[in-house]
Amino acid sequence: MKKFLFAALASIAAATCQPAFAQEIIIKAGHTNVTDSIQDKALQKLRELVEDKTGGKATIEIFPNGQIGDEGQLVEGTLLGTVQMAMTSNSLLSNFVSELRVLDMPFLFPDVETLSVALQGPAKEKLRASAAAAGFRLIGSYSSGIRHLMTKKDINEIGDLENLKIRTMQQPMHIEAFRAYGANPTPMAYSELYGAMQSGIVDGAEGATSDYRGQRFYEVASHFSLVGWLNLTAHIFMSEATFSALPAEVQTALLEAGEESAVWQHQYVIEQEQPLLAELREEGVSIVEPDTTAFRDASLPLYDKFLETESQRELFELLQ
Repeated sequence: MKKFLFAALASIAAATCQPAFAQEIIIKAGHTNVTDSIQDKALQKLRELVEDKTGGKATIEIFPNGQIGDEGQLVEGTLLGTVQMAMTSNSLLSNFVSELRVLDMPFLFPDVETLSVALQGPAKEKLRASAAAAGFRLIGSYSSGIRHLMTKKDINEIGDLENLKIRTMQQPMHIEAFRAYGANPTPMAYSELYGAMQSGIVDGAEGATSDYRGQRFYEVASHFSLVGWLNLTAHIFMSEATFSALPAEVQTALLEAGEESAVWQHQYVIEQEQPLLAELREEGVSIVEPDTTAFRDASLPLYDKFLETESQRELFELLQ
């Protein structure tokens, strides 16, 4: 009798627990930025919105600082199914989705407001379709800020870059851009940059204000020139297979939350820029605003060179 009662109670307990576990969906998301960076904040907002829209049935577990892989490993892991969700720079993802190279064209967007409007406009569906054709589900597109120059001397004009070793991403257009500006582009991993500037392996780098402040690069390159050569984006994405395996209501929640978190994050980036510059000035950083006309003129040939396909040119027109 006791054995029967124990078995019955165990069955009831198991039946009661199973639906609760079945409804709990945890999506693990990796990125390489530091905790509470502007990109990490966006993922935190995405998590909050997904939890709200699903009534707590789904959530996102965030792994910052490259804990589950560098950007290349995150993209490849997403396609292989070993990474559920990832956020990487547009520059890296464009190696897999060639249309995205358009977003890396120099001086394409003058400010984050313009970028935000463009990403929510007619280009949005083209971006999603291009990503889907390569096996990715694009959840949202965040801002990584406008990129400037961090160096050991002021860059007041394009000629001041002559022969300087400037760290760039391992991305052909970035390399060619800085070659056009007269610099000696030096691709290297972002994780190596602080030490490389400290030791003189490179004379400087291009980067966003938030990273310059957050990564404390000003300690080894105390001159910040507001060139604004690139308005960089970062995408949050999953493989199409992983996304499609989720319940329909979670898919809907993710897509809605992706758009809403992107709009929120773009505004957050805008609001952070001036306070960050003020903090840098307090740290003794020399901040200059050079005339960018010569930089823009030197960038124009890159459009003809790197807009290679009709699909890329179509996206370029939609972004305008």
